[in-house]
Amino acid sequence: MGAWRWYRTRRRLRTHRIWRLPVGLLVVSLFLSWLLPLLDREVTRFGHDTGEHLFAKIDAGSMATLLGSVAGGMVTLAGLVFTALTLAMQFGAGQLSVRVVPLLQQDPLMRWATGTFMATFVYTLMISVRLAVHEEDYRPVLSTLFAVVISMVCAVLFFALVARVSGVLNSGALLRTVALEGRRTVARTHPYRTPAGPHGAAAVPGAKAPGAVEPTVLSLDRPPRSGQILLAFHAERLERLARAWGVRIELVPVVGDFVALQAPLFLVRGPMDRVRRPALLRCLLFGETHSSTVDPAGALRTLVDIALKALSPAVNDPGRAVQAVDHIEDLLTELAPRLAAVPGAGGGAAFSHRTRSWADYVCIGTDEVRHFGATSMQVQRRLRALYTTVALVCTPEQTAPLTARLATMDAEVDGQWPQELDRYLAHRPDSQGLGREDGSELRVRPGGPPDAG
Repeated sequence: MGAWRWYRTRRRLRTHRIWRLPVGLLVVSLFLSWLLPLLDREVTRFGHDTGEHLFAKIDAGSMATLLGSVAGGMVTLAGLVFTALTLAMQFGAGQLSVRVVPLLQQDPLMRWATGTFMATFVYTLMISVRLAVHEEDYRPVLSTLFAVVISMVCAVLFFALVARVSGVLNSGALLRTVALEGRRTVARTHPYRTPAGPHGAAAVPGAKAPGAVEPTVLSLDRPPRSGQILLAFHAERLERLARAWGVRIELVPVVGDFVALQAPLFLVRGPMDRVRRPALLRCLLFGETHSSTVDPAGALRTLVDIALKALSPAVNDPGRAVQAVDHIEDLLTELAPRLAAVPGAGGGAAFSHRTRSWADYVCIGTDEVRHFGATSMQVQRRLRALYTTVALVCTPEQTAPLTARLATMDAEVDGQWPQELDRYLAHRPDSQGLGREDGSELRVRPGGPPDAG
């Protein structure tokens, strides 16, 4: 990725501090509470100088009382925003997955609503205090007009906030949000193109073959301020640094790994006299959570967590698990053709790193749901439908992980379902879980696409 793309990646994945935007809006409100009364005094002075009584029916005392009432209402709305944010994060972490908390915590609507409500409170309070204690006689025309405008903005934000919290409490809407982020990461990390490796297969000046010397291990010596989970890395810059230093660099952790202190970060093969650790660390981005905004594995992991919570004895909601499997199927069908078109990296690349294979994504997206949903016929039938549907877009080589899991499910049916009817039902794939008794008729041929049977 280029410098601009790396900047956008860092900006998208970094943790936004919740307090910055509200505090900035508070500062703006304080400035406007000084500026607008100044303009109002100039308007009043202009009326006196010209002998015209502009806005003669506006009473400063009544306006002070009105603005004080608006200030009290804004405090109530700010408390509502805090309550809504707390409720949404508690529901997301307790009923869905801790991986959805960053989506809620970093929601710009929550920050704008909090900041706008508190800024309106501070503005109206300062204006009402000025009107109550100031000895000058001026009419707060512009000040009151601006208070009316931002009160209307607060009303719109309130309705938007109610809609957003309702969407969070609706697990189907939240699943769609997670899946949408997942599709974006699929398009971003696996575009429809044919890469030729990081930088072709040119030789690296001064570097020996990867197996010729023992590598020097560069470890994480201090925890990053933003967290210890690897979220992204600047591959092109690492490639340029490796070529400039005449070494080969291998990134040890995979995106999503928690990197413990003193755990290996890089393996460097070649002379170490020119290698600079700070330059390498600047090419890495760390965070607190491997969420759906990071990469497809994070999106699949989030959906799987939601399904597992739904299948837990405390919740026991296989319907929600089936909803999560719906979106897992969608992401896998997006990934399969993109991964099939990606060739291996060139052997002469100076920088290398591990990547996830198609089998890895199938494992991440389905295996835990398959294990924990073994006692739910609805989930088992939906998983069978997932494997047969995804196989439609797979190459013959990619169907092997799918047929292996179908064979495992077939072997477990007799032990799990002793009754003949239950065994018949459990063997049938169904895109709704239990939408039809006979389910769908697709079967996957080993080493090939599915056919009707």
